[in-house]
Amino acid sequence: MKRTVELLTDDYYEGLTPMSFPSRISPDFQAAHDRHLAWPKSFGFLSSEPEEAHHLKGQFPLIAAMFYPNATGSELDLGVDQQSWYFLFDDALDEQWGQSAERVRNLVGLVKEGTTGVACPLPLASAFADMRRRSCQEMPQDWIRRSSAHWSSYLDHHVEEARSKQADSPMSLSTYLRVRRHTIGVAPVIDLAERLSSCVLPDHLYELPHLSVMREMIKMFIICDNDIVSLGKDAALGEKNNLVLCLEREHGLSRLEAIEKALHQQKGALQLFTTTRHALLSATGVSQLDPTERDLLERYCTEALQPTIRGAYDWHHTSTRYRM
Repeated sequence: MKRTVELLTDDYYEGLTPMSFPSRISPDFQAAHDRHLAWPKSFGFLSSEPEEAHHLKGQFPLIAAMFYPNATGSELDLGVDQQSWYFLFDDALDEQWGQSAERVRNLVGLVKEGTTGVACPLPLASAFADMRRRSCQEMPQDWIRRSSAHWSSYLDHHVEEARSKQADSPMSLSTYLRVRRHTIGVAPVIDLAERLSSCVLPDHLYELPHLSVMREMIKMFIICDNDIVSLGKDAALGEKNNLVLCLEREHGLSRLEAIEKALHQQKGALQLFTTTRHALLSATGVSQLDPTERDLLERYCTEALQPTIRGAYDWHHTSTRYRM
């Protein structure tokens, strides 16, 4: 069965991979990779060889270099550090803090202090505060407010995930997708892409309906991709909140049928992202904007949104993090 699933997904992905936008990577990738362990180690993480090896397995400089292909030097380091923090947090939930929803709520409360730049002595919180301080330097208030709200939502929804696990009660499909669209962490990735690719939007552009649809389709695409790639590991560890497993339970599907449905949802999200982008950037879609706003909007789509969806896809199918 496992081999059959692998063949199904590989065959399908061969048809899905040719997106209308290419893979990209920062020219500073290798240098960023060589220096990236210094930041988590400065907060006391990765103090043993097994911990370091586990962290290296994630290939976080690679995904950051794909998300932020225009970034180099300290700017790319910021992107790498954000990816390292995501997965240090994820591992901490799995290994130390996730035994109860109350513990997760306490952890989230400590980390959320860092959205204002306040450093808590807890390494996860102080690392987050450092990352947040560097991210907000010289950024406009529109962006700071939006990104703070996105981080808060990301953190808060992990408490809801923890409640489901503690109760040993799998989420319904609708609840899972509602929560997962926050805990997948896409919104802060796109926020940082605005900064690192010099395409920070004012609120009146950020809130355009077309862009809202595109960002939601990026989330859906990445949820599908991540949950298919991590399915074998999730199932082996007894994880019940995975899109494929939710589809199985809710629709009475076999494993193969649920995977196929998730793949079709992923393909649909990509198609809607692409058609919405075309509609937005067409002459009629931007007719009310001045030339500077049109250029900024096109750069946001090309340099922030497209690398997010393409980079996540490429990393998922390169990284060994989700392999048993």
